[in-house]
Amino acid sequence: MRVLHVIPAVGPSYGGPSRAIVGMTESLAARGLNVEVATTDRDGSARLRVRLGEAVRRGSVLYHFFRAVPSGEWKLSFSLAQWLRENAAGYDLVHVHGLFSFSTIPACRTARACGIPYVLRPIGTLLPASLRVRSWKKRPYLALVERTHLESAAAIHVTSPREEEAVRALGFGDRTRLIPLGVETPAIHREAERDAAATIRFLFVGRLHPIQQLPLLIEAFALAARSGSANVELVIVGGGHPAYRRELEDVASTFGVGRRVHFTGEVSQSATHELLAAADVFVLSLRTDNVGHLAAKALGAGLPVIVTEDVGVAQYITSAQAGRVVPASASALAGAIRELAEDAPLRARLSANARRLAVERYSWSRSADALIAVYEDLLDAHWGRQPLAGAS
Repeated sequence: MRVLHVIPAVGPSYGGPSRAIVGMTESLAARGLNVEVATTDRDGSARLRVRLGEAVRRGSVLYHFFRAVPSGEWKLSFSLAQWLRENAAGYDLVHVHGLFSFSTIPACRTARACGIPYVLRPIGTLLPASLRVRSWKKRPYLALVERTHLESAAAIHVTSPREEEAVRALGFGDRTRLIPLGVETPAIHREAERDAAATIRFLFVGRLHPIQQLPLLIEAFALAARSGSANVELVIVGGGHPAYRRELEDVASTFGVGRRVHFTGEVSQSATHELLAAADVFVLSLRTDNVGHLAAKALGAGLPVIVTEDVGVAQYITSAQAGRVVPASASALAGAIRELAEDAPLRARLSANARRLAVERYSWSRSADALIAVYEDLLDAHWGRQPLAGAS
């Protein structure tokens, strides 16, 4: 089976979607599929140093990179559109990632023109909270452009129950396929016992961006630090605009926890694993997050997690008793931080449950098997033939 994935960009600055496309396509290739990715060279305000217009192998997957215009979140690329028109017919199926980006238009329309089924993954863009951001232009664009792409999709790939509800509310519930993304589950050794006086380390990993609600998290941490009996610190890992980082540092100083809140900047994957191993609790205060990829990765590392209600993994964390799910308020977050800081046996139980949840629900092999089953069903229905070989 030959499958083409089309995504606006895969630069590291775009966070979760860029990491997810690697795990998804590599796991599919490991099952015997011929998997390729078409994308642009954008990486935020910079560009990836890649060869353009030719196949570049990364791991087991072929990537095709194309020049995008210098600015703008739409990531306009005429060369990508031209390449799709010339090559899309050579694939059995197209998996399109993202809405409200240029690449979605030629990917969906070319697949339809070639008579090839396509799967559309909104990447959380249809969640109500996401649609409220710049709604003055998103709502008309959805009605005039993206609705046609949704209507013509053979399936809509959603990755959380919350996203599935949002797509159903728009009238496309009949074609949603709920398949969570996978996460890395590295074997991380944790000390079985800690000194009772040891500092309890809370960890955040992600972009320094307003959507993360980091001022709220810092305020909550300050409340917990002042009212709790445990010695706590907050480590914030991730890159972002220098001015915004300085703003966050000022927030920490204002709340009197400047020496307890540590900003590491962006770090390597191996360094991230070391930080996960050294942490006691992972905390996420996102305003909205479809996938909850960061929280899921922490679960894979065996960390109990504190998340707000809008994070995609929230209901799984609750049902598996792998952490705490709270409203997005400083008092609620502070209460959860204080509870886990002061109860070591509770942290140990939640840690074991976290690791189990990640292995059972968020493995890339499980995600790949589910995707292949969807691909084969769609091709069978589209062409009226038996499922294709190639998935083992």
